[in-house]
Amino acid sequence: MQSIHSPFRRKLLSSLLMLACIGPATALAASYPDRVVKIVVPFSAGGGTDIIARIVADKLSDKFGKQFIVQNSPGAGGTIGAASVARAEPDGYTLLVWHIGMISADYMYKQLPYNSQKDFTPISLLSSASNLIAVNPGVPANTLGELVALAKRKPGELNYGSSGIGGADHLAGELLQRVANIKTTHVPYKGGGPATVAAVGGEVQFVTGTASQVMTMVKAGRLKALAVTQKQRSPSMPDVPSAAEAGYPELDYTTWFGLWGPAKMPADVVIEINKAVREILARDDVRAALAKAGVEPRSSTPQEFDAMYKSQYIKWSKTLSEVLTKTE
Repeated sequence: MQSIHSPFRRKLLSSLLMLACIGPATALAASYPDRVVKIVVPFSAGGGTDIIARIVADKLSDKFGKQFIVQNSPGAGGTIGAASVARAEPDGYTLLVWHIGMISADYMYKQLPYNSQKDFTPISLLSSASNLIAVNPGVPANTLGELVALAKRKPGELNYGSSGIGGADHLAGELLQRVANIKTTHVPYKGGGPATVAAVGGEVQFVTGTASQVMTMVKAGRLKALAVTQKQRSPSMPDVPSAAEAGYPELDYTTWFGLWGPAKMPADVVIEINKAVREILARDDVRAALAKAGVEPRSSTPQEFDAMYKSQYIKWSKTLSEVLTKTE
């Protein structure tokens, strides 16, 4: 007879505990969805989170035969949109696509209208993406080394844009400053899209955004790509050097994106959505669309997503507490 401590039993117990945290199983999945499903993106349109959410929403609409619409709710580093999801009915009709900002918000604000550890149901990872350092064409730097040298000659004079304080691109920019020992000025926007537009217009000198938000402007020649913030080149941008190649191997940072719902969603609805997402992300056309946007599909079970999120929370706690100053 198999021991209660066997891998199979441990996995079974873990799954049962996770489902208990989600909410009671119901018969809702049999009719889900029977109306429009709203996917909240807590940033302005055009950024990396928005692009990924729209690709997934479009395919979920096709699969279920009901509309999955993206609603942009920017502001307060993503917390306004997240709060609206935390307050929503946990029936599967209001979902959230976000990234590490879910974690960093805890280090940004003294008071939040939700508890990031308790008020959301993890459904699935969606993707991971390289962060790209790209400059306005007028900036006299064609390599990462030249940008670092320029920043050292002009400490604090170079500005970089991000999707907001505590966002994925803000953290990439902070990591760049630490690794390269430079001082630049962070300018937060209400999304990666507006930050990229600001770099194109020369309002800021560079961005450290996800490839999905920056690649289009790079391909159009309106921004110069200097490096991806990782040890290897990105398959979606094989001509762009890695940070390690540029001499900064410690500049190793990629962004992940996930799908959540409100706490206590019915377990069978969570399973239904998760199954659909995993099927969609395995499709060749979806993988191609995400690759075109500089994103790598990365699905998971709800349990795997929950475990990954908790490990990321621990991993980033020290850096975030040092980098971010809490505000009201």
